[in-house]
Amino acid sequence: MYRPGIVASKNQRIANAHDRSRPLLEVIQTMPGATVPEMVRALNVAGHRAARGGPITHNAVTRALGRIGQVPLVAPRSSRTTKSRKNIRARAKRYEVFRTPAYCYELLFDRHPEWFTGRGFDPAAGDGRMIREIIRRGNPGPHVVNDIREEERPALIGCGEVTIGDYLSMVDPPACDYMITNPPFTKAVEFVQKARTHVSGPICILQSTRWQSTQKRSEWLRTAGLAQVLNLPRRPQWEVDSGEQVRNNVMDFAWYVFLPGYCRRPEMDWLIESDPI
Repeated sequence: MYRPGIVASKNQRIANAHDRSRPLLEVIQTMPGATVPEMVRALNVAGHRAARGGPITHNAVTRALGRIGQVPLVAPRSSRTTKSRKNIRARAKRYEVFRTPAYCYELLFDRHPEWFTGRGFDPAAGDGRMIREIIRRGNPGPHVVNDIREEERPALIGCGEVTIGDYLSMVDPPACDYMITNPPFTKAVEFVQKARTHVSGPICILQSTRWQSTQKRSEWLRTAGLAQVLNLPRRPQWEVDSGEQVRNNVMDFAWYVFLPGYCRRPEMDWLIESDPI
């Protein structure tokens, strides 16, 4: 059914929108060669406002450019920077190297300091930040730190005995009172299995919550001495070698704690920052 009033009012709204954007268009046309972010910044600094009184936004400028048939300019990204970031991420993916943010392990140390006494071991230590924090809290060790990458050796100095190599290939791993590590996701089960042969106390590994969810792994976890699953309330923002944070993490993580001789069902809890120590 034809309803001219509705069509007319819609056309009028479109015309009104064009009228409101005309002052903005006139200013934009005086800024040839500027990118959209540069236009937004300049317009807001100059005191221009959007049609409804708010600040000028990226979308407002893009729509205005579209009305006059201009394609928004994108600031060129340095090819050197882009290549460097790709190399860093590719290298991190190859070795599964994502450095653990401090809040992840500090919450664990606050909750269960009794687990981290005596001689500690981190078989995938990276720069040694977790063992270094244990030392800072008053446990001098002697500890053992290992990483698969030779370039980590300088960063590990001061954390205890340093070894470089593939932990899973170690013929004689060190006898230790506890182990804490953020192992490669694809090798976490093997790390725990090997740790049970030479670690006399808690084995704490950081993994995503989905790590427990496959049929084969869930059957193994029921017999592997899993005592506690301590969930992190915030998703970690991993760091790679450049210091850049990986902010698009979409997975939740938890500490999985294995105890020797434990045969009951595991307990689940959350490491809340406001919990009393």
